[in-house]
Amino acid sequence: MKVFCHFCDIGQVNTYVVTAGERDCRAIVIDPGDLDGGLIDIIESYGLEVAALLVTHDHEQHVAGIGKYMKVYPCPVYAYRSKVMGYGTRVLRETMRLDIEGFQVDVLHVPGHSDDSLVYVIGNAMFTGDTLAAGRVSSTSSMSGKARLIRSINAKIMTYDDNYLVFPGHGCPTKIRIERMLNHDLLESEVSLSEDLFQDPMDTFRHA
Repeated sequence: MKVFCHFCDIGQVNTYVVTAGERDCRAIVIDPGDLDGGLIDIIESYGLEVAALLVTHDHEQHVAGIGKYMKVYPCPVYAYRSKVMGYGTRVLRETMRLDIEGFQVDVLHVPGHSDDSLVYVIGNAMFTGDTLAAGRVSSTSSMSGKARLIRSINAKIMTYDDNYLVFPGHGCPTKIRIERMLNHDLLESEVSLSEDLFQDPMDTFRHA
């Protein structure tokens, strides 16, 4: 498997082109933020056939290029919602395993940044959209939403092997091992939990 990472100037997001191997021209595109000259160069110079578009979540900067793909490389769109940018999709839900033109894709539903946020696991790589990035988790609308997101990340993403590669929607790639060691949001949540577990109940009264 080979992963091409392309930074889209419009929306400032990462779009990923994933190929099955050296002799296989099939490819899937994850987060079609735009279809610009750089992406066309990747697809055409390697003679790739776009088999599918995978959407991590329906925020405009991550999906704005779908219309262009439908004109140039028409293919199915996979997403949590039944329509994205006006185009019908193949609807995804939690704990699904897809076979897309020979690609084995595990789907994780990790709401928090948005209620439709999905993470895709292909081989030893996961594509996390805005859910998890290097050193941080995504933004949420409330503190309770962030707590829920972190619980979901710990339960659904951090259970994977340390050597899994993480390809986020923004920023540089990382690894599960690195996020265990250095992700400020995840480490902070562990400290908060530990403090809650070991706090002396009488502290409430002592500091009242």
